[in-house]
Amino acid sequence: MKRKDVKRLFRQHPEFKTWLMEDSSRAKEVRKNPDKAEELFRRWNERNRQRQRLDFNSLSQKTKRASEMLNGVQSIMDMMADYTKKL
Repeated sequence: MKRKDVKRLFRQHPEFKTWLMEDSSRAKEVRKNPDKAEELFRRWNERNRQRQRLDFNSLSQKTKRASEMLNGVQSIMDMMADYTKKL
């Protein structure tokens, strides 16, 4: 696995990247040998499949992040509407 493939994997699965960074030895392992990322991803994916339960903590974090992004977009839209009213 090449470095660009590892970066793509991280973009597609940010939870995997978070899990990887929790343990510095796993992160060092991937930095030294990007091929290890595929093996670690399989392990992580199998572990997540076995759980098969809702992770409310993760869900609430994602909801909070989405809400913050939407609030930011809404404030930009409000500023644009105010600006057009002044014209």
